[in-house]
Amino acid sequence: MRTHQLLLFVLIGLCGTALSLASSQADERAATHPCLEALSPLAPTGTSRFSAPADIITPAGNIWLLDGILVEHLKPASLAQQKQAEITKVLKSARPTIHVSKKAKPDRRGRRPAFIQSTPEATHQPHLLQEQLAAMGLVRIDVDTVSNACAKRLLNAEQKARQAKLGLWKEAQYQPKPSNRLHLSAIVSTYQLVYGRVRTVSRMDHSTSYLNFGPNWKKDFTVTLSEKSLTRWEAENKSLDALKNAYIYVRGWVETRGGPLIRVHHPEQLWQEKPPR
Repeated sequence: MRTHQLLLFVLIGLCGTALSLASSQADERAATHPCLEALSPLAPTGTSRFSAPADIITPAGNIWLLDGILVEHLKPASLAQQKQAEITKVLKSARPTIHVSKKAKPDRRGRRPAFIQSTPEATHQPHLLQEQLAAMGLVRIDVDTVSNACAKRLLNAEQKARQAKLGLWKEAQYQPKPSNRLHLSAIVSTYQLVYGRVRTVSRMDHSTSYLNFGPNWKKDFTVTLSEKSLTRWEAENKSLDALKNAYIYVRGWVETRGGPLIRVHHPEQLWQEKPPR
């Protein structure tokens, strides 16, 4: 009888441990940052270093490109120095883990995109480096290579910094531009946030759709969405037609096609928000 009781207690204990472990793993999965889903963590030995504008170089010589942010040299120099100081501080003191996709191929410089997660000893709470930099106004978010959920999370941090005019958002060159006062020569081939009221919508199911911000589409600011981009955007939002007369923001690279133009590829490039005061 005693042997049976002992076995019973052992089985109960093992079951309890298994349930606790499963619960812990479930909690860990639930707490996973949306930018880290489907990525594999790497813990490099030694201290990695930062190389501006967006490279992380490990002691072994591997080069990782910070994903989810624009690769740009900030101006004035004081902003670039602050960005470098914050990244260096994380790399030296916060036990960073590099999260990468096993499917990602290196670019022509041998770099693969990565997210950096750190756990400061003072708080023991994990932080995503890209999100931390966005919250300080030290980077602009590039949504092109990330999931919708990841983009939303990073843009939320960026928006708060932008509205508080932190870091780069104090500088005129980075601040959102009104669609009716764009100087094309100054912004063509640059990444910009543009806002304004949509004058007309030309929605096409099987062709390119257009948002026009002025009476002359050949000269005024225009936003375009391909058939695929329209489908992705409307899956996350309402019908594009509902944007007529609405105030919207759009982010992206400015092209010239008579007037200034931004092509929307990702659902998070185009959103509604009150214009700045």
